[in-house]
Amino acid sequence: MNSNNSTIAVIQRVPESPGLRRDLRGRLEQFLVGRKLLPPLPLSRLRALVGEFLAATGVDSAYGHWCMIFINNILWRDVIRRIPVQKRLLLLPFCLRHATRCEGSYDELGLICADCGRCRIAGLRERADALGLVTLVAESSSRVAEWVESGEIQAVIGVSCLASLERAFPAMLRNAVPGIAIPLNHDGCKDTDFDDDVLADALALGEAEVMELPGYDEVKAQVQALFTSERLDRAMLFNRHRARVFAQEARLALCEHGKHYRPMLTIMTYLALAETTAIPPWLEQVALAVECFHKASLVHDDIEDNDDSRYGEPTAHARQGVGVAINLGDYLQGEGYRLLCSDPVPEKLRGQLAAIAAEGHCELALGQAQELEWRDGVQNMEMVLDTFRLKTAPAFRVALAMGALAAGRLDGLHECFQKLSEAMGIAYQLQDDIDDQEDDPASAVFVYARERQVELADARRALRELADAQREDAYAALEGVSSQPLKSLLFRMVGKLLPPPPATLPTPP
Repeated sequence: MNSNNSTIAVIQRVPESPGLRRDLRGRLEQFLVGRKLLPPLPLSRLRALVGEFLAATGVDSAYGHWCMIFINNILWRDVIRRIPVQKRLLLLPFCLRHATRCEGSYDELGLICADCGRCRIAGLRERADALGLVTLVAESSSRVAEWVESGEIQAVIGVSCLASLERAFPAMLRNAVPGIAIPLNHDGCKDTDFDDDVLADALALGEAEVMELPGYDEVKAQVQALFTSERLDRAMLFNRHRARVFAQEARLALCEHGKHYRPMLTIMTYLALAETTAIPPWLEQVALAVECFHKASLVHDDIEDNDDSRYGEPTAHARQGVGVAINLGDYLQGEGYRLLCSDPVPEKLRGQLAAIAAEGHCELALGQAQELEWRDGVQNMEMVLDTFRLKTAPAFRVALAMGALAAGRLDGLHECFQKLSEAMGIAYQLQDDIDDQEDDPASAVFVYARERQVELADARRALRELADAQREDAYAALEGVSSQPLKSLLFRMVGKLLPPPPATLPTPP
């Protein structure tokens, strides 16, 4: 332990002796006392914490990744206590089996243990089964990700070598999976071991104030079910009149395209803050309104920008003419306000919900006004980013604020939602412009290339870095969230909206 280096060295290793590992785990516990850190933390924040720890203690920087894993373990511990035991998974690696005399067989999930007694797997599985955990023996499994997305599994206790943990760590963090990782004490894929006391402590985490929340896929399915023709025909007015083409366009706008991220944010925010799995019918109506507002803005934006395609298909004005499209956008706006201000939405919330929506509408319109004024003039990146902030961020903020208001928990979240929405909105729009292959002189890529006098490829590369920085700003904004369920939810949503390039634990040169 002779290094004062605050960075993590290139060569990473597990502390060599049981005593050294116990000592480091104790030091990490003390280091985190009083910091009031709420998981999940992004890689950049975890890395900074490890740097602080190494600098303060003089611990060898080669143990940096190992320390990062255990910091993450400590932060998740209290969360895992709130997760039902039957929704926790013990994930074991193949290399724990007997190297030459394993009698187990294999299926699509992994190893089926034969209970031959030649390795530790049978005993570990028996311990986990007695406690009620699910056990899986596999190097990695797409099924694990499916279980987590669906909510069938809500926490993972995983044993693996340091190299495998480093590969899996970013994805686990991005998906905000509560987990405890137990590194094998040496590599080699045979005759390996791990600290049994660490696993015993992880398995023994009892249940306290159990928190039941639906999985991401479950909420997604519930939201998608709102946007069917049958559901919309019951909830909205367009089918009660004779304008059949118009009704068809309204259904198409709301049902056929888009991922419905914004109504998902509304419902997920409510569920997380209310700590419930039940979506009240009136909140479904609020979620419909959120999507109406979003799709109205797209219809009008397509006309104003003279875009003839969206989602790979003709836009509403390209199909039916500008007049019909303007009317469609106007109708969706009006429908949104009607949904917010009518039964079964609680009367005491109607005015507040409408005020949130109106403020978002004004801001969005001002952003569009800026874009229209600047479009044919001299643009710079400052103008572009300000337009992105005004045009894209309000829809995210409105969705979040309505969910929090519905749960009675909006106070204290305004600043967080503002920062989060701006960072997500700018990053989302940057990614959209980067991925757009059309030669639009008003896109961020072309504006940056003209301003900096660089090639388009260089502009795209620079803007990807800017989008990455905005993603980090989005994660940083979540430090203002005091509800752990909400922080996890929003952390995962940032990862869905703004997926980063494949990465492992960051290591400086």
